[in-house]
Amino acid sequence: MIFSNEKDDHIRGLDLLRGLSCYSIVVCHYFAFTYDHVFSEYMSLIFVEFFFVLSGFVLYPQLIQIFENKKNLGIFYIRRFLRTLPLYFVCLIAISLMFDEFLSLDFFKYFFFIQDVTPNFLSSNYYTIVWSLSIEEFFYLLFPVFLVCAKKENYLRYCIYLFIFLVFVKIFFINSFDTKFIRTGTLFRLDAILLGFLLRHVYTKINFYCSAIISLFFLTIYFQLQDYFISNNNLFIAKYGFVLLLQLISGSVLLFFCNIEFFMKSTLLRKFATLSANQAYSLYLIHLIFIYILKDINIENTIKFFIYIALIFFISTVIFYFFEKPILKKRPRLLKEI
Repeated sequence: MIFSNEKDDHIRGLDLLRGLSCYSIVVCHYFAFTYDHVFSEYMSLIFVEFFFVLSGFVLYPQLIQIFENKKNLGIFYIRRFLRTLPLYFVCLIAISLMFDEFLSLDFFKYFFFIQDVTPNFLSSNYYTIVWSLSIEEFFYLLFPVFLVCAKKENYLRYCIYLFIFLVFVKIFFINSFDTKFIRTGTLFRLDAILLGFLLRHVYTKINFYCSAIISLFFLTIYFQLQDYFISNNNLFIAKYGFVLLLQLISGSVLLFFCNIEFFMKSTLLRKFATLSANQAYSLYLIHLIFIYILKDINIENTIKFFIYIALIFFISTVIFYFFEKPILKKRPRLLKEI
């Protein structure tokens, strides 16, 4: 999951979406993992989906620079991997030590982001939330190469073809796998990030009211059909309809937050959006560790929840300013056109 703060065509509404989504995820996961709350788990799926389209959307300016100078391909890889890998490896080692899995076979599957390339590939799925990061990393690795092969003159048309192809691959294999793998399988969800990349071309044509109505429409359908998805998750229509609705919701909500710049004039709101967006990647990686630590501690539930929020808020802030930010400053800049 990308939590970039690139300055190209910066849209502050997307900082707010990033921050709100991540805090919603960590709250939903708390109730889902601690109390087996099914509704919270399904709600978290929506917020995770937002990050896929955000990734494709905010990476668009960097990816397009590959056409201007081929050396930017290597720079893109360095920038992405410096952004995501160092903190991920630290957190992976920490949680692996907690479960006595450090240097185990499953550890190396997580290490190389291949834990969800096939169903039930792990013996112990102890870092379950990072399925989405695996999708991100494979997209970073594969999609730039596709762009180089597509060439600048035809890239948009071929990206649309690729998106359609990925959708049909999913439809073709949908009865071969369960709903969870269709939603989390690494090579099944690349189209979710590609959707964000494609939306970069049309977001200025969708206004606030239109995006708000579309978002509410798809969210209403989702909540109306949620029980059907849960109870009929082996049916084709439920499997594909569920994933399709997640994509429709994420795309429309992204467009909505692109159109709320007039709300972002408040200094307090802008500071919250910036801070929560900066915290987002570390929040995503560390929150499960603290859920495991607090889960079996015998204290009042409300107090436990507020301790959880306070801990991850404080630690994610420290991590950003003293670990992530120094690394971000060392990343090479993309080269200008020759």
